[in-house]
Amino acid sequence: MADFLELQLSELELLGSMFPGQGELVLDDPATVADARQYVDGQTDTAPAGRLEFTVNLKLQEPQKTQVSVQCSLPQDYPDKLPDLNIWTSSITRQKQSQLNLELSEYLQSLPHGELCVNTALEWVQDNTSRFLGPASPSKQNKPASSSSTFARYWIYSHHIQSKFKRRDLNEWAGKLGVTGFYLPGKPGIICVEGEKERCEEYWKWVRELNWKKISLRHHEETELTGGQTVDSLRKFEGFGEKVFGAHNFHGRSFHMDLGEFYQFLKEHQCDTIYAMFFGVEGKRTDS
Repeated sequence: MADFLELQLSELELLGSMFPGQGELVLDDPATVADARQYVDGQTDTAPAGRLEFTVNLKLQEPQKTQVSVQCSLPQDYPDKLPDLNIWTSSITRQKQSQLNLELSEYLQSLPHGELCVNTALEWVQDNTSRFLGPASPSKQNKPASSSSTFARYWIYSHHIQSKFKRRDLNEWAGKLGVTGFYLPGKPGIICVEGEKERCEEYWKWVRELNWKKISLRHHEETELTGGQTVDSLRKFEGFGEKVFGAHNFHGRSFHMDLGEFYQFLKEHQCDTIYAMFFGVEGKRTDS
């Protein structure tokens, strides 16, 4: 692992010299970089628990001035394994953004195995993003029409939710679409969204476009609005955000939640029957 980390640190130093401006290269957790350096230098026998993760903010000039963020997450055995890269910009639609990320992934797969490639990938992004830029305004396409007569609640099950980038996206998309609910990070990962049916469908569509080991819509509820009912009157959650319950090994790449506390949370929101649908057993409250 030390050899891999040494290569990663050398590439990170190179990127720092190429993008020295304020806000151009942003480390997610500088402490992880410091831990990796100490491990490589032999100052400690403890390998860093987390990945080296950072964002490079590129400023494109043609065909229009645009900022493009490339989020980078390096597996501990990179460059033997490919890095996890994700492109984000407010200047293109979600559909085009998904296609851009797909083409980047295909490009990475075509590169020689075992070589450092983040800098090469950034050059590809600079050369190819312009093909996806156009006059369309993504802000007008992010929200479906607010005319639904049906309330919905979607329960989504994932093998795990760990990536900081995915967790950020889950929060941002909920805000854009006006859905409420929560997501449970760790292993397994669970997402609940509620609101107008069309908005829940759109959220589920966006979530499916991300790269998952396994994800499925485990259950959904729909209620036709009648007798003066409103979408807000049927919500069981306020806002949207991450829920953490007694996480074990939370600072590593793999962590598990206290499912007893999670069951109690569902019970408090009158959703405890969903527990058996996810885990195949009746929920039990964790003894305090």
